Amino acid sequence: MRDAVAGIVAVLVVLLLAIGYFSVREGDARDTFHGVLVEGRPLNSTNAVVLADTNCIPDQTNTKLTCIAIIDANGEVLKVRYTHPIEVPCLARGDKVNISMNSHSSVEIVRLGAPSMEH
Repeated sequence: MRDAVAGIVAVLVVLLLAIGYFSVREGDARDTFHGVLVEGRPLNSTNAVVLADTNCIPDQTNTKLTCIAIIDANGEVLKVRYTHPIEVPCLARGDKVNISMNSHSSVEIVRLGAPSMEH
């Protein structure tokens, strides 16, 4: 019985760690993506607009995509490399997002509203 409980706890810990990488908040249809700033200056921005989402490449297991989002943050163009589960729609042209810089190059992007595209 203890082995079964330990196994369940281990699976839950792994799932919680995976959820920390990408999250969807039920009820308000907001997706949160984590990535790295590859071009542009670090800044926080509300109501930024996705201009394009490019170079989406699946991982070896076809469970995640790595993309580069090009975002207009109040006139500053940013490029952010981010990874997300393949079943979650990528960011798309016209998506409104909030951007938070967590460190020198670590970025959190929150999609405001429902995805404008489906996979």
